[in-house]
Amino acid sequence: LMAARDDELNNLTTNSSLMTSQTINFIHLLSLVCWIGAIVFFSFFTAPAVFKTLDRPTAGELIGVIFPRYYFLGYLCSVLLLITYLLGAQAVSAWKTGLILVIISGTFIAGMVVQPKARNLKIKIKSSESEEDRKDCETRFRRLHSLSVQLNSTVLLAGLTLLWLTAEGL
Repeated sequence: LMAARDDELNNLTTNSSLMTSQTINFIHLLSLVCWIGAIVFFSFFTAPAVFKTLDRPTAGELIGVIFPRYYFLGYLCSVLLLITYLLGAQAVSAWKTGLILVIISGTFIAGMVVQPKARNLKIKIKSSESEEDRKDCETRFRRLHSLSVQLNSTVLLAGLTLLWLTAEGL
């Protein structure tokens, strides 16, 4: 009778542990796929459609409204990705750790450094009193936009590579 009860307790513990591991792995994959999907959808569908449909100033304003939400999703997914990676059942590897750090740093730099600077430059462009000042702000904005695109591309490639490595272990 005692042995049967011990077996039952062991089965409950094992089932609970498997459920926790499965939940962590699910949140890990969900975070990775949601962020990759958001990047793909925004970069290849939303932004091009907005700029094709609306005049440039209105399109820029709309994208400016979307960006805080876009980056919030990126922050959330990146942090969950790291936490679940560290808690997960999969073995920690230098490649996966490096890719996650690229995803996190690229997302946070783009959203917390580049995007606010670009937003401020857009405001300066609109309020520039001289043509020279406006052109200078536009040049600086284009550089920041280029950096943002590079960061976004890097995060996307790192995310896809991490997804490949994660799928390999399933």
